[in-house]
Amino acid sequence: MKIVCPVFTLVLLLTSSAWTQTAEEIVARCAQAMGGQDKINALRTMRFHPIFPDHGYKPLPFEIKRPNLSRVMNSLLVFDGKRACFLKGSNGKSGPEIVDAEEWKDYEVEIGFYFPAFFDHQAMFLGEFTVQEREAYALDVTLPLGARLTYFIDKKSFLPLKVTADFTIRGTIFRPERIYSDYKEVAGILFPHGFTYSSPHGILKGVMESVEVNVPLPDELFAIPEPQK
Repeated sequence: MKIVCPVFTLVLLLTSSAWTQTAEEIVARCAQAMGGQDKINALRTMRFHPIFPDHGYKPLPFEIKRPNLSRVMNSLLVFDGKRACFLKGSNGKSGPEIVDAEEWKDYEVEIGFYFPAFFDHQAMFLGEFTVQEREAYALDVTLPLGARLTYFIDKKSFLPLKVTADFTIRGTIFRPERIYSDYKEVAGILFPHGFTYSSPHGILKGVMESVEVNVPLPDELFAIPEPQK
C-alpha cells in the first residue's frame, strides 16, 4: 500500500496550481480589479490627457476607439488599425500625408500603452517575474501588425505594473516601456495617472491630467482619405 505524505501532496498541488495559471484567468482577474468585466466590456472609447514634460506642460490629448483606432488630436494624426496619416500633413498646412509603412506598428503599440491590449487581442502567459520589487504575472500579446507587448500584472492587486514593447522599424529594434502608478477611478474604472516613458532624454515621468470614457467618437474621425488620382 503506497503512503502519500500530506505535506508533499500540498506542495505538489500548490506547484501544479502555479503552473496551470492561464492567460484567460489573469485577464479576467485584471478586468475585475480595474472595475469589473461588465465595465471593461462596455468601454468603447477613451480620451486621455497626458502631460509629457519634455513636450511642455500642456496635455497632448490622445483618443482611442477599441480595438485599434487612435487619434492624436493636436496634430490630427490618425491610425485606422492598418495605416497612420497626418490629415493636414506633417507640417499641419498641406494635405493628407500617409506615414511611412515601417512606422505603422508604432501606433498600435501606442494604443497598447494607454489601454491593455490583452482585453482586445489574444494573450499568452509567460510566467512569473519580479517588477519594482513586486511579484507579477507576465502576459505576451502579439499585435496585428507584428509588434509584441509584454504586460506585467501585480500578483496582489492584479493591476498592470509595467508594459514593454518589442518591434523593428527599418532594421532598428525598439524596446520602449512604461511603468504605471497612481491608479484613480474614472467612471468606475481604474486608470493609471502616473507613468514613465522613454524619451531622447532618458526615462521620464509623465502625468495623466484626466481621462474621459465613452465619449462620442464616430469612425469618420479616424478615416484616412483615399489618395487623389
